[in-house]
Amino acid sequence: MNKSQFNELKFIEKIEYLNNKLIEGQTVTSIREDIGIGEKSLQKEIKANGYRYSNKERQYMPTTETTTKSTTHDITTIVEDCNTVVVDSNTIVIPKQQEKILGYLESNFEVLQDFIEKYKSTTKSTTETTTNHIIINLVDDKHLNPKPKSIRINEFIYNDWKDFCETKHYSKQDLISMALKEYMEKYK
Repeated sequence: MNKSQFNELKFIEKIEYLNNKLIEGQTVTSIREDIGIGEKSLQKEIKANGYRYSNKERQYMPTTETTTKSTTHDITTIVEDCNTVVVDSNTIVIPKQQEKILGYLESNFEVLQDFIEKYKSTTKSTTETTTNHIIINLVDDKHLNPKPKSIRINEFIYNDWKDFCETKHYSKQDLISMALKEYMEKYK
């Protein structure tokens, strides 16, 4: 498995992959080197998701350990760097780092919601097409009834431009608009 394949995995799939390799007898260092990821980035992700490496078990494990007594609904929780939340008689153990993140999201929920709604409203009015790494990202101006514009273009460039647009199946208007937009952004 290479670095990009590993990064595409969900976090729990990454932990399963690492633990399976550890069961096969590999070391954490050799697994990291095979994948091509750095120690700090791996440890940061593992810690942020409430896991740690157990030397005793030679496995990545949650920083939380829970045990259940066999008596009726009596749960004893042993917690390292975690908080326990009781919801409808169910016990949920949340690592403190994740609790901080959830608290931050909760306190900024309305701001995030406004941001997402603004993003959605601007992307709905945007024509966005991706083909062959060319991105057409323009505000839809059809409601303004745009009028034709006249400009002079070098004849050789224009002939190449027509051929390019025909073979790539792009609108000349969109490509000229994007070219002008990108040029202006580059030389602001």
